[in-house]
Amino acid sequence: MSDALMARFVQEARDLLQVAAAGLLVLERHPADAAAINEVFRAVHTLKGSSGLFEVPALTRLVHAGEDLLSAVRTGEFTLQSAIVDQLLDSFDMVGTFIDQLDNDGRLAPDADRSAAHGAALLRAHLGEGTTVVAGPEAPLATVPDDWLSAFDAGTLTAARDRIAGGEPVLAIRYDPDPGCFYTGTDPVAAVQELPDTIGLSIVAREPWAAPADFDPYHCNLRLTALTGATRETVEQVMTYELDQIEIRTMVPPAPAVAPSDTPSDTPSATLATTPSDAGTTLTGPVRHIVATQLRILGRVGYDLVRLRSTQAVVTNMLQSIARPALSAEWQAAGAEAHRTGDVTPLLAFLSTLDTVGTGAAGPASGGAASAAVAPDAAGSASPAVVPPPAAAGAGDAARNASRSIKVDQGKIDLLMTLIGELVVSKNALPFLAKRAEDIHGSREMAREIKEQYAIIDRLTQELQGAIMQVRMLPVAEIFDRFPRLIRDIARRLDKQVDLAIDGEDTAADKTIIEALGDPLLHIVRNSLDHGIEQPQARLDAGKPAAATIRLRAFQDTDSVIIEVSDDGRGIDPVGVRDAAVAKNVITREEADRLSDQEAVNLIYRPGFSTAAEVSDLSGRGVGMDVVLSTVQKLGGRVSVSSQAGRGTTTRLTMPLSMAVTRVMVVDVGDSLYGIPMDVVVQTVRLAPDEIRHMKNQEVFVLRDTVVPLVRMADRLDGHRPGHGVGHGVGHGVGHGVGHGVGHGVGHGVDQGAGRRVADDRGEAVLVCRFDNRTVGLVIDDFREGMDVILKPMDGILTGVPGYCGTTLLGDGRVLLILDLKEML
Repeated sequence: MSDALMARFVQEARDLLQVAAAGLLVLERHPADAAAINEVFRAVHTLKGSSGLFEVPALTRLVHAGEDLLSAVRTGEFTLQSAIVDQLLDSFDMVGTFIDQLDNDGRLAPDADRSAAHGAALLRAHLGEGTTVVAGPEAPLATVPDDWLSAFDAGTLTAARDRIAGGEPVLAIRYDPDPGCFYTGTDPVAAVQELPDTIGLSIVAREPWAAPADFDPYHCNLRLTALTGATRETVEQVMTYELDQIEIRTMVPPAPAVAPSDTPSDTPSATLATTPSDAGTTLTGPVRHIVATQLRILGRVGYDLVRLRSTQAVVTNMLQSIARPALSAEWQAAGAEAHRTGDVTPLLAFLSTLDTVGTGAAGPASGGAASAAVAPDAAGSASPAVVPPPAAAGAGDAARNASRSIKVDQGKIDLLMTLIGELVVSKNALPFLAKRAEDIHGSREMAREIKEQYAIIDRLTQELQGAIMQVRMLPVAEIFDRFPRLIRDIARRLDKQVDLAIDGEDTAADKTIIEALGDPLLHIVRNSLDHGIEQPQARLDAGKPAAATIRLRAFQDTDSVIIEVSDDGRGIDPVGVRDAAVAKNVITREEADRLSDQEAVNLIYRPGFSTAAEVSDLSGRGVGMDVVLSTVQKLGGRVSVSSQAGRGTTTRLTMPLSMAVTRVMVVDVGDSLYGIPMDVVVQTVRLAPDEIRHMKNQEVFVLRDTVVPLVRMADRLDGHRPGHGVGHGVGHGVGHGVGHGVGHGVGHGVDQGAGRRVADDRGEAVLVCRFDNRTVGLVIDDFREGMDVILKPMDGILTGVPGYCGTTLLGDGRVLLILDLKEML
């Protein structure tokens, strides 16, 4: 099987397991939800079918047991209880472990069969099945029930006893195939016949056969019993796909001689080991009907040598087992004629001559309906009345409603994003080309045509960029879906009652944001469960419902995505936070006393801080919330927390909508152009000289009754230019064409001479920015336009230069440095 197919199976299996687990949590609260049980059953059924493509019998066996249990729930045989949900979830976790093993190693672990067999036995126990899962070598030897041995003749039992007397072990296998095994391509008889060193084999009906008119040829009603000298490990290996349907017993001395019953059975059977003197059955009506129906189907749809040989072999074995070698020879002769001519009519004609013979009543095969059903007409041809296999219900609807989505490797999407960035840069060069055509070559007509084409290309590029951005966007449900199971499990461990509410799971954000927010949200939710939510009795005493509520909410606000985690717990006590911070030496007592309540609450994001009295696997180690802050800030986002004592806590994450395209404002500083991310820009102002004041050697101005400090960027950037730190020579050597190279050009600016000093009467140009909960006014030379850019990280000799987010290219090929104000200031 190809690696590509395995990779696809692994991804789809993980998705299906997630769907199944989420549906089980819904069913635990709403057992009568038909839509939920159908969704879970479909997911597990699809997973079982897909696993059949690979040699993973342990995985298939465990999923099959879960499917059977869910099928019983689906048909209303019993209702899911929390204990059963726990076992199903544990089983799905085990399947997830198997999937990880396939993904990492390409095969299952050596103990997978035993683990799966144990898990399947636990699930099937709820169905009332007495199946004995294959035991280990240390299990005690079990005697074989008499009803198993009564199906065999005296000669077979004597041979088995002789082997036991000689010190050779003999195993008895009881195999009850799944009634729907034909639909999965399983041949029960062929599966048993694969056993080596078989001493005897018996095939009987599990239940009385239905009347021919009601007979379903696709329902397996067989019970197979075999005696073999093979080892237990060999039986497990040969019947690896049927381990959950077989029971293995070891024959031990003394083995009583069990003679075949002389009492005629009420249920006609097809047996492979009865004594010649007691041959009571040839081919019962239903068995003959199965064979005849299969032969007629073969005759109608065309010659199928493989299926014809399989059918012929089954009937031959049956005739030989009842000591009718003459009939067996005639049947094989008819089969040879069918092979030669490609016509199954001789076989049908031969079937019509077989009648029930023996000591008992004729049964359903004698007389009639079965014989008439297979008898050829006067012309000698088979009856055209063919019973076709049942059509899959709703197949047409399923095909019409099939999903039109496809899965694409993320690397291909990233490559498209890179290419569209290059296209944007090339597109932005057209206006400069138009100006060059007009100014240098004096061709205004050519300049006009270039501008017209630029307008078209600009529109198409924006549409293409938007389309690719939509492909990169993922719904926050990708991370929200993992929390129902997590909250349920942690709440049960803490003996708390917690309901989860999710709003806005369809809100989309860039895939980079979605992938990075998993751990921060995990820490926030665990913190709410452990610290925020009270015990049920404490909530009742406080006048609250016993069950707390944690709410995950997501929505879009302009160019940001807001994700909130809120609970209705006890809230955060600022006094307790101050005391804990002092006790853990996070801050001093004097610093703690100077903090406002909100500033005290923000201490929870300090490294090493925790209010837990004891260290557990959930909290107390002083890590978690500081990870939230650092991760979110690296993504260009902000974290805020609000809390009310006794009312609950809300943590808000404000994230940029996209990480691939950054909106910047271009500004003039000295003789250079720089970009400043728009997410920190508050507004632009012009200040007259008398509006600038001085406080403690710091220039400030007043903006809406708030004192804002001023930073003159020309002075600040003079010591932060990469060119000055790297060296002029490197810049000239790397490339003079891109703004005097990496060193000199980037350091001294991408636009030598482009910066224009602003006239004094216009006032100081100030860009008001806010970051890290503080507002700063940046004094620059002039404002330029805002633009969307594809941000490139600083690499090469400039890697790690502080104060810069990265670079981008302008339309004329010049390099634009993007400032990181949080780091620079």
